[in-house]
Amino acid sequence: MVTLTELERYCHTLLNCASISDYAPNGVQVRGGEEIHRLVSGVSACMALFEQATAQQADLILVHHGMFWDKDPRVVEGSLKKRLQHLLQHNQTLMAFHLPLDAHATLGNNAQILQRLNLTPGKPFGLYRGSHLSAIGQCPQGIPLDEMVQSIHTLFGGQPLLLPFGPPLIHQVASCSGAAPELIREAKQKGADLFLTGEATEYVYHFAAEEEIHFVAVGHHRSESFGVQALGETLAKQFDLQHQFIDIANPI
Repeated sequence: MVTLTELERYCHTLLNCASISDYAPNGVQVRGGEEIHRLVSGVSACMALFEQATAQQADLILVHHGMFWDKDPRVVEGSLKKRLQHLLQHNQTLMAFHLPLDAHATLGNNAQILQRLNLTPGKPFGLYRGSHLSAIGQCPQGIPLDEMVQSIHTLFGGQPLLLPFGPPLIHQVASCSGAAPELIREAKQKGADLFLTGEATEYVYHFAAEEEIHFVAVGHHRSESFGVQALGETLAKQFDLQHQFIDIANPI
């Protein structure tokens, strides 16, 4: 057993939260009981995840996308009210880590993607408010495009969007999970042959074609499922907790 206070302090130190400017609160968003025995992790705070966590008798729900964002209204109503009611009724804690969990050098979404694609992290990538959220994945011997696309499909599933405008051999892959299509410019500037992110936007088509760089969008949810799993597993091992990752499917 570990206390919530200890657990939150450990996470803030591990993820170096104080060094990254974010647009959502990192750490405890809804405080439940102080004793933590069972942990459920998932990508996004939603009622389906909360209900399954309750069925698993979880004390703590750990997510990448929490319930509170700087851009949101400050009125508690609708689905937000229902989610809060559920957590409070069951005395459960909701803890969220956003950009710090994208950026972590080993547990982060981007580090996990590069590792699972067997790429070696190189120069920093994904500059946001003074912090780099990722790195350029290196493959000096080169990987044929069709092999890289197959590896990406195997890793993420679904139907990734591919704009195949780059070179036939992939030596450098820039990855930034979530919604970061604008970073294709930084990817090109830093010499990447392929840029991988979660979501696409209209202008990347012509940019990729004219600048001769591959673009792949695998889905926001799919691109951000690895970090929270890795953090949950780390906490379970460090504090002898029961942990289960629950994937609430999201095609976006």
